[in-house]
Amino acid sequence: MAPFDLLGVPRDADESAIKRAYARRLKVTRPDDDPEGFQRLHEAYQQALQHCRQRAMAAAWEEEEDDIEAADVAAVGDDDQPQAGREHGHGETELLADPATAHTVLLDAEQLDALISGRTPHLPSPVASAAAAAASAVADATTRRFDFDGFFAETVQRARDTPPAVLSAWLAAHDDLYQLELKQSVGDALFQRLGYDGVTIPPANLSALETFFGQQDYWLEQRMAVRWAIEREQTSRYDEPRPLAIRQLKRPFRWPQALAIACVPGMSARIARLSQRLSEDYGDLPDGIDPGQDQFFRQLARKDYLGVWRWLPMLARAVLLALLGYLLAPVVFAQSRPALPTALVVGGVALAIQGGWRLMVWLHAISLGDNGSANENRRALIPVLLAVTGLVLAALSGVDWLAYPLVVPAALIHWRRSFDALRFLLGGIAMQPLLPDTLPDLWSAGAVGFAMVPLGLALFDGLYARSQRIPLSAAAGNGWTTLASYGFFVGWVLARVF
Repeated sequence: MAPFDLLGVPRDADESAIKRAYARRLKVTRPDDDPEGFQRLHEAYQQALQHCRQRAMAAAWEEEEDDIEAADVAAVGDDDQPQAGREHGHGETELLADPATAHTVLLDAEQLDALISGRTPHLPSPVASAAAAAASAVADATTRRFDFDGFFAETVQRARDTPPAVLSAWLAAHDDLYQLELKQSVGDALFQRLGYDGVTIPPANLSALETFFGQQDYWLEQRMAVRWAIEREQTSRYDEPRPLAIRQLKRPFRWPQALAIACVPGMSARIARLSQRLSEDYGDLPDGIDPGQDQFFRQLARKDYLGVWRWLPMLARAVLLALLGYLLAPVVFAQSRPALPTALVVGGVALAIQGGWRLMVWLHAISLGDNGSANENRRALIPVLLAVTGLVLAALSGVDWLAYPLVVPAALIHWRRSFDALRFLLGGIAMQPLLPDTLPDLWSAGAVGFAMVPLGLALFDGLYARSQRIPLSAAAGNGWTTLASYGFFVGWVLARVF
């Protein structure tokens, strides 16, 4: 179908009529619903515009030729000397053209239609060269005419302030972007600047831009989602529904404020986890997060960290509890207990519980190792060393309870393997009366039971790790140790009964 017929306009329609017809047809032929129909409509629109402009240019050239011819005729009538336009030979009138403009000629109807439709017409070589140069000049002018910086600024503004449907409609109204090569280059430059310029737009509008330009950039989507979450303080997609964590990460680091936040139980781990999630999705530390805050809370989140910033929050919590005990002691105990001793007891107990728990976590962390370090197996044997030291200390001193401060933590380090540890504990208690005559007098059944937890787990984990040629810390939870714990428990119980 001819371009004018597809648009529904006559062949002599002007440019404004063509544009109005194209806008009407766009309402029923949308790129999302009918891509092929939209492509045909757009090609017809471009061809009709070219035909109209060529027709206008040809009319202007004809007008100019008529003016030149009239001037030449007037000159012939006024001057007897031979002028351009004198009759030659067979009575034809010939215009002497300037050699510099000799190739500026009008095309006939067939050649004009061929150029509009994209075919290569049969033209004299000078005319073909001139046509190619003109086409190249038009393309260069189109590229220069497109203001990318202005387009980028307006795109960002509209993407931040308008819904996705309005943004898509605004992009579809850009005639220049219907040139496929220009659209592709503009899209590449746009997404590159969006990735590195720190621009923040809603994820839904970024998806609208990707749909229009035909691009899918998962890396940019991740970075834009992180920027938007930081700017709007909406981090629910990163498993942190409350804004306190992201607000703390955005503040400049000041240690009194950070220490106060760290006193809230579990808050340090939440802030560190959020910072890690944001950094992983962004590729590095996002621009809106303060590096000092990130370093402080990530350090506190490490289970093997026992520096000064670990103990200061624990001490602050103990002081706060002691103060609370001092204020409530007269009310709770009705003046029967002095306030100051009550405060000291409450604070001391709170500090002891926190310190004991933190030491347990620290021992558990370093006993697991980090899978690849040279001293990994030695770390995994720390609970065994504690258990053996406790038993030796009790045997040498003759006081069996001296073993408990060491054998109990050594057993509780394996609390995550509770069922295996429990079977070794009960089996150790059952085996204590069956030991040689002197040993039951040195160690109580409880001390032996707690000591057997790290000893039994380390023994059978070591056998499994040796058979599989893996580090000792990587052997936790294997089937061999589980079966051995059943056998150890059942065997010693049966031996004691029978």
